[in-house]
Amino acid sequence: MYSSEQLGDLLIAINKELKTKIERELKFYGIGMGQLHILMLFYAHSGETFSQNDIVKLLNIDKGNISRSIMKLQDKEYLEQVPTNSKTYRLSEQGIVLKTEIMSKFNTLHQAMILDIGQNELKQTVLTLSQILKNLEVF
Repeated sequence: MYSSEQLGDLLIAINKELKTKIERELKFYGIGMGQLHILMLFYAHSGETFSQNDIVKLLNIDKGNISRSIMKLQDKEYLEQVPTNSKTYRLSEQGIVLKTEIMSKFNTLHQAMILDIGQNELKQTVLTLSQILKNLEVF
């Protein structure tokens, strides 16, 4: 029989393991977790531009961290300011190319994560975790 404490411990362990593996994969590109969140926002909204304030609101991360992450992404030439509006940012050509590489690494990680887990088990896990997330969002 499993307990609710085991669930919490397991979720924390999974989060830690994923974070460690993602950070290791991204180290080659000079990207940390903070920068990854911003890149993923741009990847999810292909072709769009965002101001620093937009990013703060959409990611719910404080302005100081967003500002530092944007500067790092600009230094690595993954983001650039929009020439007609210096307060907004977009993916650079390098940032667009990087998407394919990052997504390939995420796909490999995803495949390793679900190895030897059946479709019914995956479906039930997704349903359960979705409900846990909903519960936490209204807490």
